[in-house]
Amino acid sequence: MGLASDIFSGGRLRGELDNPALSKGVYFFSLAIALYHLIVLARWYASITEVHSLVHLSSLLLLCFLTYSFSTKKSTRLPLPDLILLLLTVAVTIFFSLRGAKLFSATVLISDPLTSWEFVFGVLFLLLIFEGARRTAGLPFILVIFCFLLIIYLGPYLPGQWAFSAFSWKEIIGQMVYSPMEGIWGIPLRVSASYIILFFMFGKLMEHSGIGNLIVSLAQIVAGRSKGGPAKVAVIGSGLLGSVTAGPATNIVMTGTFTIPMMKEIGYRPHYAGAVECAASTGASIVPPVMTGIAFIMAQLAGVRYVDVMLAAILPAFLYYLGIILQVHFQAIKKDLGGGGEKKAVFKELSALLKERGHLLLPILLLIVLLLIGYTPTWAALCSIAAVVPVTWIRKNTGMGLKKVLAAFEEASQASVIIATTLSLSGIVLVSLFITGLGGLFSHQVGVLSGGSLVMISLLAGTVSLILGMAGPIIGSYLITVLIVGPVMVEAGLPTMVSHFFALYFANIAFITPPVAIGAFVAAGIANASFWRIGITAVQLAIAAFTVPFVFVFRPALLMIGSPVEILVALAVGMAVITALASALEGWLLTRLNGLQRLLLATGAVGLIPLHLAMNIGAILLLGLVLVWQVRHRQRHFSK
Repeated sequence: MGLASDIFSGGRLRGELDNPALSKGVYFFSLAIALYHLIVLARWYASITEVHSLVHLSSLLLLCFLTYSFSTKKSTRLPLPDLILLLLTVAVTIFFSLRGAKLFSATVLISDPLTSWEFVFGVLFLLLIFEGARRTAGLPFILVIFCFLLIIYLGPYLPGQWAFSAFSWKEIIGQMVYSPMEGIWGIPLRVSASYIILFFMFGKLMEHSGIGNLIVSLAQIVAGRSKGGPAKVAVIGSGLLGSVTAGPATNIVMTGTFTIPMMKEIGYRPHYAGAVECAASTGASIVPPVMTGIAFIMAQLAGVRYVDVMLAAILPAFLYYLGIILQVHFQAIKKDLGGGGEKKAVFKELSALLKERGHLLLPILLLIVLLLIGYTPTWAALCSIAAVVPVTWIRKNTGMGLKKVLAAFEEASQASVIIATTLSLSGIVLVSLFITGLGGLFSHQVGVLSGGSLVMISLLAGTVSLILGMAGPIIGSYLITVLIVGPVMVEAGLPTMVSHFFALYFANIAFITPPVAIGAFVAAGIANASFWRIGITAVQLAIAAFTVPFVFVFRPALLMIGSPVEILVALAVGMAVITALASALEGWLLTRLNGLQRLLLATGAVGLIPLHLAMNIGAILLLGLVLVWQVRHRQRHFSK
């Protein structure tokens, strides 16, 4: 029972090892990985080879077994099984390196099937990656991936039209492990090896530069003294910080450790404070420019420029955070929760802060400018990384020393472990759906089941996305969901970008949706509150993540697809929908809402989403009715 529990729970970071020499070895190995990627990508960024992908995956797999323990139990030593796994990883890497041209040669694979040794080492490599992903991402994720492998093998035994020709295990391993640019070496891993690890380095450098304190201080000045100020600081700070760190869990820890106690201090209940931080930090994956690295994969799969993805993400992300801000504001007014101190001249304080530490924002501005003018993500990241340290020395009190720089590189390598293992396995899904034809068949069946209705297709796709999104980390869940539900939505006539963002939002919200809700677990530890209450409240606060995808399904202009007028109309509709839902959920608009008013607001919000003139007019009338009702009630209240 204990072993089964350990396997299911995944692993955890060990922390510093008891053995000083081994601990130093892990430190220098982490630095070597970061420096290798910096040098190779700076020198050969335009022509990444399969050998680089092998080095990227193998080195991070080694680092995984060095830094992640077998289970969630605290461990500061390296046990014998992990030493064996390390040796096996080295052996597999050497074997694949010695194969030379045959390693990724499709023609050789077709004319010369795998030898017994190639099959054994292919299976071994796959099992090592599975174990690495189990430790970093958890068992549910690898079970989903294994099901895709199993389906390929069981093809002839599937019922009716779902059946397809048999594949032997040798053929399956050949497709997944030895095919060039496919399987574990496909687009997801290539993006990890050429883009994402660099953005992790940039994010960690920015963290150590003090950007987190600057952003939170800016948020504190702008919103900290208003009603429910600390909650608004958590929302704004997490949103801005997430655009750099690109990690929900990291955001919860970095900002939640002081915003959650601040929220509790002014009167927010512990579970609500934890939920605010949880919902706000989860938005890290939808805020440009980094978006947890998903933006780069989306650009590759959708066949668009990265800058198009970045621009498309702006308005939906704005609506997401607007929904949270409105709810914490209504909650603060309803419960009369004060701010964090006396009001002062905001402009004067902002000017002073920016004069003192505003230069720390320059690397982020440089990154955005380089991306907007057409530089590749790799080159933009390299230039921005090079700019961080010199920029910090504009003022002596913010200058970064060598120790901080090395610590940032070490943390970036270790943070990249989870990305490399999950993305390599995500490539299996791509191949599975293609060679079996199940992707197209699934799309067809959903189309038949929905009767061609865009509403039904969206509801079915959203349900599937949310369920699959609970299977693992956001970036892996997004890949699985977009590959399954994306073709369904495209076949229904929606733009490719819409299908990708739809999958992203639902995979992202699964991070805080019970019963899995990893974000809620992290926040519960800080808030000292119930995981379930935090998770349920976080889902309420993040209601925009459930509704905004339906808005851009019917109004793709929200993703910058269309004319300026269409974009403005889509934004106005989105703001009206989010405001009405936030008000209905919190029970406050201009004054306290009764049950009927809340129901009318929620109904009106839903009625605005579809492109249906009669329904839209009815929705506007309902919202207008509640607004007039509230105005008259407020006037009567103040006239007494």
